[in-house]
Amino acid sequence: MKAAISEESKVIKPNFDRILMLLLLLAALLIGLLPAFAETIPDPNRPVTIITDAQAKLVDEEGAGKLYQVGEWPVLVMEGTPKEMGFQHGRLLAKSIAHMIKEGYMTKALFGRGYTAEYVMAQSVRMEKHFPAEVVEELHGIVEGLKKAGVENLAYEDVRLGITQAEILHFPPNAPPSCSNFACWGRWTTDGRLLHGRNLDWSIKGGAQQDAAILVWRPKGGTPFMMVGWAGGVGSVSGMNAKGMTLGEMTLPSPDATFDGLPLFLQMRLMLEKTGTIDEAVKFFQDCKRTTGWNFIIGDGKIPDGRALETDWKYCNVFTPMDPKETEQTGHWGMADCVRRTNHPIEIDQLFRLAKAFGDEFKLTVTDKEQIPLLVPMLQTQDSWQRYEWLSRRVESMPGKVDIEQAIRILSTGPVYDDATLHSWVMDPKNNTIYAANAGDNPPVTATDRPFTKIDLSPWFN
Repeated sequence: MKAAISEESKVIKPNFDRILMLLLLLAALLIGLLPAFAETIPDPNRPVTIITDAQAKLVDEEGAGKLYQVGEWPVLVMEGTPKEMGFQHGRLLAKSIAHMIKEGYMTKALFGRGYTAEYVMAQSVRMEKHFPAEVVEELHGIVEGLKKAGVENLAYEDVRLGITQAEILHFPPNAPPSCSNFACWGRWTTDGRLLHGRNLDWSIKGGAQQDAAILVWRPKGGTPFMMVGWAGGVGSVSGMNAKGMTLGEMTLPSPDATFDGLPLFLQMRLMLEKTGTIDEAVKFFQDCKRTTGWNFIIGDGKIPDGRALETDWKYCNVFTPMDPKETEQTGHWGMADCVRRTNHPIEIDQLFRLAKAFGDEFKLTVTDKEQIPLLVPMLQTQDSWQRYEWLSRRVESMPGKVDIEQAIRILSTGPVYDDATLHSWVMDPKNNTIYAANAGDNPPVTATDRPFTKIDLSPWFN
C-alpha cells in the first residue's frame, strides 16, 4: 500500500500491512493450519550477561567535549552552547557519521529501499520548519566539526536526515518497527526504585549498530541528558536526564499523521532537555506539534511514578498506573506501580478510530464502538498484544523481586524477545546508571543475545 499524501491536507496514510497479516493469521487459525503463536522463544530464566566493571577510557577530546570508550560502547560527552556541542560531535565522531550517512544504515534504509532523494528531502524540509533555532545551530556545528576532521562531502541537509528519518521510515515502502517498553517501581522492584526497560526492534541487517553511540549532552546552563543513539543524531528514540526522567517510544498505527511537525527524535530529545517532572513531560508532549503515531513510556525516578502516552498528529492520550481507560474490555488491564506499552492503542475510542479508518480496506466493517470487544479474541493473537501481556504478567509474577537482571530477562524472553532488536537497555535513574546492549554485526546478532554493559553516568550528570 502506498502512502497517500495530499498536498492540500498534507496528511499521510500509514502502512498497515501488519493488520492484513493479522487477518490472514486469524483465517489460518480458524481452519486449524497454524498454532496461536510460535513457541521458539527463550526460557524466562535464561542466563543473561551483564558487564559491571567496564571502565571509561578517554579516546579523544575537542574543547570541552570528550569521547570515551566504555566496554563496546563509544560514549560521546558534549558540553557548551548548541554550536559548540555540535562541533564536538562532528569532530569526534566524524568517521562514524560519514559511514552512517554515506555508506551505512542511512543510505541502505532510505535510498536502498526505494525512497527517492527528492521525496526524502521534501519531507525533511517540512519537518525542519518546526526545528528550534538551537537545534539548527547544533546541526551546523556538526557540519563544521566534520570539516575540521577532514570530512568535506557532508552538507547540512545530509546531517539533517539524522533527525527526520524516523518519520520517513514510518511509511511505505518501509514497514514500521515493533518495540516494547515497561517501567515499574514500588511493590515490584527490590527496593522500590523505578526501573525502565526498553527494546528497539528495528532491522539489524542494515548496519545501524555499526555506528551506535551513547550520546551525552551537557548544555550550558541546562540539564544534562543522554540518549542511546547513533553517530550524527541530535536526538534518538530513548533516553534519560539528570533529573531522573526516563523516556522510550514505540510505533503506533494511526490514521492521523503528517510530516508538518516536530520529528520524533526531537520530541524525545527536547522532552529530556527541557523537563524535570512527570507533569512537565506530559505537558510537553501535549503541547508540541506532533507528527505521526507514537506510544511513549515516561518514568520519573524521583517520585517514583510513570505514564504511558498514545499520541499522533491529533491526539495525545495519557494513562496513569491503574488507569480506568486500560480495561479488560479491550484485552488490557491497569497495574499499580507500572506502565507498559507495545505497538497498539489501548483505549477503546482509539481502537474504534483505527478500525473505522482502515477496516473497510480489509473487509472488516466496524460501525459501532461496541463491536470492538468482539474483536478482542482476534487481536489477542497478534504479536503486539502478546508482548503487552508478557510484560504485564512477568512483572506481576515478581512482586518485590524485579532488579536489573530480572528487568533484562523480561526484555530477553517470551514474545518480547525478537531476532531483530537493535538495542536493548534498562534505565536506573535513581543511580544515574544504564545497562545497554547493542546488536552484533558480521553476523548480525539481536541485542538481547549480547552482553549488557553497565554505564555510570554520574560523572556527566552532576
